[in-house]
Amino acid sequence: MVDHASPGAEAPPHTLPALRVMPMPADLNPAGDVFGGWIMAMVDVAGALPAIRHARSRVVTVAVNSFVFKQPVSVGDIVSFHADVAAVGRSSITVDVHVFAERNPADPVVVKVTEARLTYVAIDAQGAKRVIGDSAPLCLMPPSPKELVLRVVPMPADLNPAGDVFGGWIMAMVDIAGAVPATRRARSKVATVAVDSFLFKQPVSVGDVLSFHAEIVHVGKTSVTVDVEVFAERNPEHPVVVKVTEAKLTYVAVDEFRAKRAIGPA
Repeated sequence: MVDHASPGAEAPPHTLPALRVMPMPADLNPAGDVFGGWIMAMVDVAGALPAIRHARSRVVTVAVNSFVFKQPVSVGDIVSFHADVAAVGRSSITVDVHVFAERNPADPVVVKVTEARLTYVAIDAQGAKRVIGDSAPLCLMPPSPKELVLRVVPMPADLNPAGDVFGGWIMAMVDIAGAVPATRRARSKVATVAVDSFLFKQPVSVGDVLSFHAEIVHVGKTSVTVDVEVFAERNPEHPVVVKVTEAKLTYVAVDEFRAKRAIGPA
């Protein structure tokens, strides 16, 4: 993610985001901006992740203490949700979430779009409130030198008939992840022209935190080839990170008329 904010704007923290996603046209409201309810849902998911790690169990949202929309979000923005534990009680965890959008590939800028505070309560397998133990929270980082370009949590709607996350959903997320560095390098829109390789190494489950790491491996006159690695963080009681997918994709830079365009110098 570019590390400069617009003049006078708050810069994002130098920490990895709890979530990093790209809204799609299906997430728009009638005015053409991303639906505020979609942002609220993502904030809730993002805030729950450090709460789950701290509690080492499931959590439920019990309060939205504050929520401020500072700027609208658009389709194509790369939206990063940074979440930090603000307070821990006997069974509750309060989390601050700050949301930033990276936009305008021709001249990239980062703006703060939302900030919120939410409170979660730890629950056991039967859904009853439980006391939070003294164990230190764990957040295992995927062993990849590539940039973290997306971090998402699959939901039940993303399952296949076998009960695992649908491979097509993962492929779609990999395509988006690879397009992020390609778009930055091209400084324009890009179109996917080839899936050079794609390997599923392990199934993915609902509740896994999926990290998509991407790196440009080749730049041609109009094309950019990107390697993508995908890791899943799972099992909050005893967290583990496993590699689930790896792929290589090629994109072509396109102009506003969807014609190929030359990629300029870096």
